[in-house]
Amino acid sequence: DGVLDLNGANIATTAGIYIVTVNLKDLSYSLEEITSVWGIVGSAYNNWGATPDAQFSRDWSQPFDDIWILKDVTLLDGEYKIRSNNDWGTNYGDDGADGTLELNGANIASVAGTYTIVLDFSDPNNPTYTVN
Repeated sequence: DGVLDLNGANIATTAGIYIVTVNLKDLSYSLEEITSVWGIVGSAYNNWGATPDAQFSRDWSQPFDDIWILKDVTLLDGEYKIRSNNDWGTNYGDDGADGTLELNGANIASVAGTYTIVLDFSDPNNPTYTVN
């Protein structure tokens, strides 16, 4: 019924990735199934998958699920890509080093440092990223 009950029954779900939102004032909750959790993989971060990808978080200040942020990630001199669900099935690079992401695009070069990276999928035909 969308309300948490003390010692209540298990919440049934199907396999998938969900964003769970809980209101602790009225104990209501919602489960939103999503298709992707975005991460960074590469020589600049985890030796191309030797450890889990650095995971982006959804930007809750935005009304939709198309802005993702990775704050204070430490990168090495090297290259990286952005991929979905720690898997190569969906991965983005940047063919022109212009901030526009291309599906299966070129590796993105990095200089060692700590960065905040923002992914913007609000235009699904032209996703972008910024590195600060």
